[in-house]
Amino acid sequence: MTAYVRAAARAFEMSMKLRAVNPFTNFGWLVFPLIFVVLGLALLGGGGKSAYAILGGGLLGYWGMAYVEGGNEIQNERWSGTLEQIMGCPTPLVVIVVGKLCSSLVFGALSFFPAIAVGYFAFHQSVQNIDPVPFAVSFLVLTFAFFCMAVTLAPLYAMWRWAFSVTNGFEIGVYVLGGFMFPISQLPAWLQVVASVFAPTWAVRALYAATGQPFGRQYALWWAVSIALSCGYLVIGWFLYRLVDVRARATGQLALA
Repeated sequence: MTAYVRAAARAFEMSMKLRAVNPFTNFGWLVFPLIFVVLGLALLGGGGKSAYAILGGGLLGYWGMAYVEGGNEIQNERWSGTLEQIMGCPTPLVVIVVGKLCSSLVFGALSFFPAIAVGYFAFHQSVQNIDPVPFAVSFLVLTFAFFCMAVTLAPLYAMWRWAFSVTNGFEIGVYVLGGFMFPISQLPAWLQVVASVFAPTWAVRALYAATGQPFGRQYALWWAVSIALSCGYLVIGWFLYRLVDVRARATGQLALA
């Protein structure tokens, strides 16, 4: 176990260094959220709706960094010709992925700083009426949900080259179903049912409720549902990692998938 922790920490350290000088990463956490915050504030205006524009822009950057950047690490290893070495080493693939994903979550969390800054300095808008304790807990639950979804999706990148294109195309769907920039109550009833199976949806609801949005105060229920769904994703992810491992060792064609 100690060896796995060291391996994950080393993967985290190297990934942090590489991301710090990667233009795509810096665009993802710095510029990308600003675009949506500006559009959101221009369309939604001020008042209570400003929370959806400001926090929503940060959430978009956070999620993008978590799953696009995190999953793309597998593709980068494939393109660098090192994916087989990672699969062949004694350290399980999931340990390396966890270290890399933690670094992407750190950079993703930075997305909220430019989002808040442009809202305050350019539009004189801020997120008000924050209940600090529920807000902090909701953010931690949301981080856990993003982490679990990203860990579960990562094996797909190792198995199929087209996984990045498919999941990247579904990115806007996660924005909508997660209620990042508007409540899911505005969606059709059948889409609300689909949204209910996404762990981030419940954490985002709790996050906005902590800013005074009229969702009620059922924090414990929302946190519990989000955590339970996230743990379910991890179970699915465990089977996917096993499938990747068996396939790689049986065929030896992982980089040619």
